[in-house]
Amino acid sequence: MSRIISFFLVLVSVLGGAFDFYAPGESAPFTAQYETGERDMEKYRGVYSCAGDCGGVPTLFVNGEPFPAAAYMTYLEEYNNYSQFAQAGYRLFSVPVLFAGRWISATELFKPFHGGIFDTKGEPDFSTLDASVGRILDACPDAYIFPRVNMSMPQWWIEENPNCTDSSGVRELLFSAEYRETAAGMLAQVIRHINESGYASHIVGYQLAGGNTEEWFHFDLNGGACKNAEKPFREYLQKYYPGCEYKGLPDLSALKGKGPYHKDENLARYLEFANRAVADDICYFASVAKKETGRNVVVGTFYGYTLEVTSPLYGTHALSAVLGSENIDFICSPNSYIDTRHPDRDWTEMYPADSVRLHGKICLQECDIRTHLTKLLSVGAPEYDREANMTAPVWHPLENAALADAAIKKSFGRQLVRGNGFWWFDMWGGWFDDPAILADMKQMREIYARSLKNSNRKSVAEVAVFADADAYRYMTECGLRNTAFDRRRELGNMGAPYDYFDVADFEAVYNNYKAVIFVSCVRTPNMKKALELCKKDGVEYISVSKLKPEFSAKEYRAFCEANGVHIYNRTDDIVYINENYAVIHANSGGEKKIYLDGGCAYAELFCENGLRGEGTVISVAMQAGETKLFEITHRG
Repeated sequence: MSRIISFFLVLVSVLGGAFDFYAPGESAPFTAQYETGERDMEKYRGVYSCAGDCGGVPTLFVNGEPFPAAAYMTYLEEYNNYSQFAQAGYRLFSVPVLFAGRWISATELFKPFHGGIFDTKGEPDFSTLDASVGRILDACPDAYIFPRVNMSMPQWWIEENPNCTDSSGVRELLFSAEYRETAAGMLAQVIRHINESGYASHIVGYQLAGGNTEEWFHFDLNGGACKNAEKPFREYLQKYYPGCEYKGLPDLSALKGKGPYHKDENLARYLEFANRAVADDICYFASVAKKETGRNVVVGTFYGYTLEVTSPLYGTHALSAVLGSENIDFICSPNSYIDTRHPDRDWTEMYPADSVRLHGKICLQECDIRTHLTKLLSVGAPEYDREANMTAPVWHPLENAALADAAIKKSFGRQLVRGNGFWWFDMWGGWFDDPAILADMKQMREIYARSLKNSNRKSVAEVAVFADADAYRYMTECGLRNTAFDRRRELGNMGAPYDYFDVADFEAVYNNYKAVIFVSCVRTPNMKKALELCKKDGVEYISVSKLKPEFSAKEYRAFCEANGVHIYNRTDDIVYINENYAVIHANSGGEKKIYLDGGCAYAELFCENGLRGEGTVISVAMQAGETKLFEITHRG
């Protein structure tokens, strides 16, 4: 019967009329130009950090030892909780560093929190940076710090370079050669200042940030499409599509077409350019950071939001190019904002995290959890939001401490089980300033540090899910929701863990799984190759399609079970599990069961008299919205 169910689901997906696409012409592989090299022992005599293997997971190493990448950061440093987190055992911190004192978000226009280093032409001012680092070291003298460097241009540069601005005329084009070279020079100045400072030995790495919301989105959220884009777009086409006729900037209105796909070749090439040019920026800036530090510290970035950002005009859909850089050690994103952080949603990474791990990069998550203590910026610090721009539901506090506790534990549980590093992002300050929360934070850091001693920290998933970043350049606004974004709701509730890849990595991993799920029905070259491999090797798969754009958690579970995948939960709750830990977040009240894959001893965490036992099932009574974590030990 199970094979009949499996065959039915595959048949539905195949008969859906999936649209077949090829790259216009033969798309050349994108190769960013950046420097590589060996570590230079004389260049930087401070702390040495790198991405290394720990229990089968890319992990932060500091001075040759795996280091618990559990950190704290706030934007409003005057309201920091550095001392409280230091007392809770945290030794890793981040701090905002601004090239320019300009708004971080072009859509919400909130005021920056302090001036920028390069606000005055020819007179860089590092006093704010020094003071920011000093605050952390005053609270935690043995802290390690990874600055988040916002590489946005100051006002004087915009005024001097009108040919390098986006359609608004007030922010830089990310693919402007002038921007790239100026920002690279400023980055080098910042790192040289730090190298020569008294706190250089505390700097463990750099997080490169830029564009809208510091996440390398085009400031206009429109692909930078304007007259100033013509020259770089033409140069891109000449390099990667030699001999093609230049047709000017594309008609973006094709993205608003009635059907799910467009066939505008020029538009597809522009979207490819608008995304890959941003990836090229990141790779280039990373090479500068590596060179200036003698390759002695880790360098990473926000990027690759294939699962979260459906618009191809943001510039985030060229993750494969960034993963190909040996100068990038970690990839970041916030926890998913799916359904405005609804409690019964799986708050995944915004990028295909298992592709990141496959390429040896650390996954580093921004856990900007709203709590019952969160205040609107206009209330808690009105000088930064006098016009109350930031009042959307996503900025609102949770209703009570119990919801905050469940949200924090759910987020931590995912990072722990997946082997992600993370930082608690206390955006406006005071969000975690509660004795109960801080007690949990202390225990979380201890658990995470202890987890690094486990010999096997790898995923136990038997299901692989494949998104396709390249598909976005062929889809209209009508089709964009038929993507990875919506699929995560049901995948998170199917009761079986899954690994998430970009389909560009399909050939390298597909034989490691019992079942395959595709969340794009656009037949790009990579997707077409993946489907051919499935057919050739008899791999069971299902795929969304025009006729079957989504599956329920029950359907996913039936497909997985039909193909021998172990099911850990059958009540549509969220379960995270590996060899060492099991986490369950209850989407409804009642008795909950985790069906372990073999006999285990288990002990509940965060609870002095918590549930303990042995067997193949953990059975526990839970309230809706509650999260419980268990440490497990397999018994032969």
